[in-house]
Amino acid sequence: MTAIRIETTDLAGVLVAAPVGRLELVSYASLRDGLLKLAVDEPLALVVRLDDRFEVPSRAMLAVFTTVWMKVSQWPGIPLALVTDVDDHLEELRTSGVSRFIPTTRTLPEALRAVEQPPERRFRRVVLPDSPAAPMMARAAVREACERWELQKISDDAVLVVSELVENAVRHARSSSTLRIELRPRGLSLAVRDDDPSPPVLEPPEPDVPGHRGVQLVDRISVAWGFAPSSGGGKIVWAVLGLREGE
Repeated sequence: MTAIRIETTDLAGVLVAAPVGRLELVSYASLRDGLLKLAVDEPLALVVRLDDRFEVPSRAMLAVFTTVWMKVSQWPGIPLALVTDVDDHLEELRTSGVSRFIPTTRTLPEALRAVEQPPERRFRRVVLPDSPAAPMMARAAVREACERWELQKISDDAVLVVSELVENAVRHARSSSTLRIELRPRGLSLAVRDDDPSPPVLEPPEPDVPGHRGVQLVDRISVAWGFAPSSGGGKIVWAVLGLREGE
């Protein structure tokens, strides 16, 4: 058996995901992307439960959980924990070093306690039309959020980044989009969902397009940026800006 499927249970906003199948090279990406899609929906936390239906012929494959943890830590920044009562899995997670980064418990109640205090956050969600007016609306929403949350020092950078993210959605996805503005202790995140599953391309600015400076500007200004497939189809492109002293 090489396919991996993920069974999910929602426990008061905490999503418990149970991979079922054999983790090997051909199923590695499927498990990684499946867990990232679950995180994109921004549950309070994500707990991965490994029972005896989960097979790991090679300990090296467990790096999938570290990869997911690194990406989820950048965005959307939700807590992640592993839980298993299978002795072999516990030993493999320990010796592979995965449990050094991700809380690993033997019981589900212990895992829930490990993620029960997600980081504080403020957020605003804005639905944008498939229209040339969308970037202007996004810029206005970000300016307002930065003023309300007293982030004047990064306001201009945030406006530049969101403008590029939404410009790409309008120019390439040709769909309406959803902007999520979120403030967390680690920084301000801007995430734009559109209906096009194609990944953004780090390309040079287009000189003949006024105001369009490409994803290179996002890459230069942001602490981190990336994209993830959306569980409802399409993709989410996100960027995180670091806070300045006093913010």
